Amino acid sequence: MENRLPKEPFKNLALSLSGGGYRAASFHLGLITYLDSITWQGTSLLKRVRIISTVSGGTFTGVCYAAAAASNLTLKECYDKLYRFLSNVDVIDKGLKRLEDFGNWDSKKSRSLINALSLVYFDEFEQNTFASLFDGDPHIKEIIFNTTEFTYGLPFRFQKTAVENDTYLNAYYGNKQVNMPLEALREIRLADVIAASSCFPGGFEPINFPNDFFHKESPNLDVLRESQFEDKWGKKCTFPIGLMDGGIVDNQGIDSVINAEKRMRKYKGVLEKFASKDVKAIDLYIISDVSSPFMNSYVKTEEKLSKGWRGLSFRKFLLIGIILLVLALIMILAAFSTVNPFVLFISGFIASISIVTGVFFLFLSNIFSWAIRKFEVPEYFIKKFSVFTKMKFGVYETLIKNRITSVVSMVSEVFMKQVRRQEYGRVYNDKEWSPRLIMNAIYELSPKDKKETDDNERIFQSESIGTPGDELTNTAKIADDVGTTLWFTSEELTDNPEKRSVLNSLIACGQFTGCYNLIVYIEKTLWGKDYSDSYQNYPEEIKENIKNLHDRLLSDWKKFNKYPYWLMDEQYRVI
Repeated sequence: MENRLPKEPFKNLALSLSGGGYRAASFHLGLITYLDSITWQGTSLLKRVRIISTVSGGTFTGVCYAAAAASNLTLKECYDKLYRFLSNVDVIDKGLKRLEDFGNWDSKKSRSLINALSLVYFDEFEQNTFASLFDGDPHIKEIIFNTTEFTYGLPFRFQKTAVENDTYLNAYYGNKQVNMPLEALREIRLADVIAASSCFPGGFEPINFPNDFFHKESPNLDVLRESQFEDKWGKKCTFPIGLMDGGIVDNQGIDSVINAEKRMRKYKGVLEKFASKDVKAIDLYIISDVSSPFMNSYVKTEEKLSKGWRGLSFRKFLLIGIILLVLALIMILAAFSTVNPFVLFISGFIASISIVTGVFFLFLSNIFSWAIRKFEVPEYFIKKFSVFTKMKFGVYETLIKNRITSVVSMVSEVFMKQVRRQEYGRVYNDKEWSPRLIMNAIYELSPKDKKETDDNERIFQSESIGTPGDELTNTAKIADDVGTTLWFTSEELTDNPEKRSVLNSLIACGQFTGCYNLIVYIEKTLWGKDYSDSYQNYPEEIKENIKNLHDRLLSDWKKFNKYPYWLMDEQYRVI
């Protein structure tokens, strides 16, 4: 197929909001506020979003905006709500207090940390149910909040689709193997969806569906005992099932957008205007992402000198235990052979201490062998493992640290980045998608992780923006350095003229990075040499609109470069 641009660029958009805790929620909030400030043919780019797919931290922002749009609230109201939640509510503190309040656990949910947090989300942030998304009529026609289910190992989607009950088009509420009827989905609290989508392994236990979604007004959920439809083996999945973070299988929610776009191509009647009459129903797909393709190299833990506890071993514990018991025996004999009360007391005291500590060391000397028997290690390996009883603990330390760091790196970086590459490949390797893509990445304008030329000069994709100033790149670095957490510390929230808070830096970074990438999209894709023939076929009106949009973006960029927080201060200052 020849390279061809969308027939009507910017007409209908899709938006993915990646996972990444509060860092993601804040960065994505910045992006959507900037999209709302830019118009195409009289309508803001945000109001042209037809598909929104969110994961983990991105679900905070996605839920907040989708619920606001369905209720006809302004973006400023949505912004204020999320900003105050992120900055004022100590979720972890409140969640732990709910968890430890044994006498007042007044929820149908089982007692767990993730359920305690979901109750905080409901009390402090979002009280709507999924029904509000169906009953409203916002510009977003496909809304997908992604989780992962632990029965088939597949994405589990809490979604609203304009093509209701069309299972042929993968509009399942859940997934094809395990799903629920619409009337049950409508009762689900959006706060519980946020909890399920951001329930990352290690930090939380799985949240159980549907049991942990029960509440005082959920009659259809309460009686849900099995999946609505049969799986591909002809069986219905029995509930409950475990759900966890959507980022486990797709941290950008790309698969969900691909499926939703296929549904949109089938839109008919009043829905047709929300889908482009082109090879794709979407003209521009923006993937907002706080993850990175870069990773820190594995660093081997070097063995330390065998001093102190590092010089001990299980075999030495045995020797120490025997010596202490022999000492106890000597003290007992000494006690029996004296009539001096003081010597008797000292001998008895030392004997008692020696017996207790001696038995303790004998126990420690045998703990390795006990563990081997406990886990039913085959006899063949038991003989081989005897060498570990002689090994010094300093060697154990090195072996254990190297294994832990490699496993953590594999799960949190290697595995996640492999999944990331595969998901991005699904759209970037598709010639129909490639001229419709923007990746809005948090690290792009940060001095860190930036490719350099041989002359050590920064490389930026746009030829018209010049070199970004220090204040902008430093703001991007602050945003890029934030960890993946579900909280901001009091220090991170400190705001003063010399040092903006981390929250404000993340929002500003989402705004100016979005501006930057829209400029790059116009210059490298719409005006790029790979699509020059296709661009020349545009009507003059569209060409003029693209030029005007580019001029507006450049004007905004100059303002961002001069002062990265101008849009926040002018339109989104929270009082």
